[in-house]
Amino acid sequence: MFDKRPRTTFRALMSAGQVFTPCVWDCYSAKAAEMAGFKAILLSGASLGFSMSGVPDMGLHNQEELVWATDRISDYSPLPLIIDADDCFGDVAQAYRTCRRLAKAGAAAILLEDTPNERGYARFGRAMEAATLAGKLDGNIDHPVVSQELWLAKIKAALDACAGTDCVVIARTESKLEKGLDDAIERCVRAEELGAEMTYVHGLRTLEECQKVAKALPGWKMFGDVATVNGKAFVELEDIAALGFNLVTMHYLEKGSMWGMMDFGRRVFAESSTRYSDEHTMGGLTKEEQRQLLERDIGWLAAEDEWKKI
Repeated sequence: MFDKRPRTTFRALMSAGQVFTPCVWDCYSAKAAEMAGFKAILLSGASLGFSMSGVPDMGLHNQEELVWATDRISDYSPLPLIIDADDCFGDVAQAYRTCRRLAKAGAAAILLEDTPNERGYARFGRAMEAATLAGKLDGNIDHPVVSQELWLAKIKAALDACAGTDCVVIARTESKLEKGLDDAIERCVRAEELGAEMTYVHGLRTLEECQKVAKALPGWKMFGDVATVNGKAFVELEDIAALGFNLVTMHYLEKGSMWGMMDFGRRVFAESSTRYSDEHTMGGLTKEEQRQLLERDIGWLAAEDEWKKI
């Protein structure tokens, strides 16, 4: 009676080829990604912070909130859930505890980065955008990272925490922004030597940079937050797939959900009626098909009726 859809592990999914993955923040956004056909989802720290507390991406949510969100989304969605765990909320011991708790809560993979605990896109995002438009995003952004030794110690702790589980540790470095690509590559090479199954150099913008990374890092790699500038994508997915970038993430649900809510809201408010929203169909689906897709098909009502048969 309950949902018994098979769950693909992150390792199995990555072994099968490149996976294009959207960022989510709750069960509804996870359902929208599943309905659209995506095979994995990433719990974004930025999106979670805003949806949960209305705060900017400054690392303001805590370990308890992240574990709670991981537990409820992974329990609901059959898709492998990747967790943006920022710096894992502290020192080496905290990295271990955070990753152990996330793995037990259902995380398929965990991103652990080398920033101090005051990180967040809100602090450096505009500078990154300007540098991207100017054609150079490498060693020219004020964005400090912790020492290589401390980050690697945390990676080692995370690997120990996830040992024996299906959860994969993704070693994420943001050192390219302030220290340059060579420093970021060196960090990832050392993380890979420790046993990290996937690495992620944050801030890649060109195919040439991806080729340089791939030459030094032949293993699994992530390309984060792919986007377009003036209609041109940073990279083409098929080009970087050949280089071993088998996880590519992006943000679209945030804008899409806000647009949909604003579109419905303006019509409903202007017309003082729910006619527009009630009669709207998603991709030509019937109302019954929409209802079935939006509901979690685990038979709660049927189960309740069965339990009452005494």
